[in-house]
Amino acid sequence: MLTALSVIYVAWDAFTNNPEMTVMKWGWILVTLYLGPVCLFLYIMSCKELAPGTHEAFINPLWKQALGSAIHCVAGDATGIIVAATITALLGLPMWIDLIVEYAAG
Repeated sequence: MLTALSVIYVAWDAFTNNPEMTVMKWGWILVTLYLGPVCLFLYIMSCKELAPGTHEAFINPLWKQALGSAIHCVAGDATGIIVAATITALLGLPMWIDLIVEYAAG
């Protein structure tokens, strides 16, 4: 329930109040699906500008930029791995093929 509420808030805020690039908006949503309220906290602390028009200054500290980079990477890698694992499991492929496909998809 907490994860669902966190995802709803991040999705709503990202697409209505945040000037971030679209790919990052989707990245925050995906990682919030994986981490729930922990990611909601990280989103608010690192990406939620305090006043309109201050986003660039707000995300300027290095730790916020590093977190944004990590969110971008985790969203893509984790999603690729989850999708690949699902497909290889449904196909009943051996584990060694599963490992290669997941690595490539990530």
